[in-house]
Amino acid sequence: MSYEVVLENFSGPLDLLLHLIQRQEMNIHDIPIATVTEQYLGYLRAMEELSLDIASDFVVMAATLLQIKSRMLLPRPPKVGEDEPELDPREVLVQQLLEYQRCKWAAEELKTRGLLQSQLFGRDPLDLRPYAATEQPPLEGVTMWDLVDAFRKLLVRIPKNERVAEIKGHVVSVEEMMALLSERMRKWKRASFLQLIQFARTRPEVVSGFLALLELIKEQVVSCVQVTAFGDIEIIWNGEKDA
Repeated sequence: MSYEVVLENFSGPLDLLLHLIQRQEMNIHDIPIATVTEQYLGYLRAMEELSLDIASDFVVMAATLLQIKSRMLLPRPPKVGEDEPELDPREVLVQQLLEYQRCKWAAEELKTRGLLQSQLFGRDPLDLRPYAATEQPPLEGVTMWDLVDAFRKLLVRIPKNERVAEIKGHVVSVEEMMALLSERMRKWKRASFLQLIQFARTRPEVVSGFLALLELIKEQVVSCVQVTAFGDIEIIWNGEKDA
């Protein structure tokens, strides 16, 4: 039985591709398609390990990347004329990424301006500190792709024979793992992602632990912060919420 976790940070295949390009500091106009394709498929495999439903557009993008990769490996057809520009198989994808990047920037800009506008008043300033939010943002500087990447690194630590072996006996459920992680964070208050789930030794334990962490984030029992871009993910204890 799959355990479904719904988070808003999954924004589609272009969002994942842009994340990979920015993470590796690649030139968006000259994408190393073989490297990006391998990393993209690695993320899809990690999502399959988590039993997350992969939307069809993610699969279509995977097929598109493989098609571009194969076209770049084939000999280029001879030019008909001297002035005819050489077509790059990546051109359409690059334009889609640039357009998505502009839209994403515009959305963030509108959000920022909206927040600034909401703080403007046509009268003397009021002391709004008693009404200010005191809770830690659930994902501060952390995207869903950062979490999936952390899960992927954790899974690599498990020997392959243990990953595919049949697990007999009791398997810790997501609910039990949530209680276990909550107990640890209640004591530690702050821990790195790997430190929190380092006890996991089998694939089911890693998957249950990761899904449990996503649920705790969604319920705002814990928060995630990433001080430096693509650095270690820190988990912060917020405390249980009232039912």
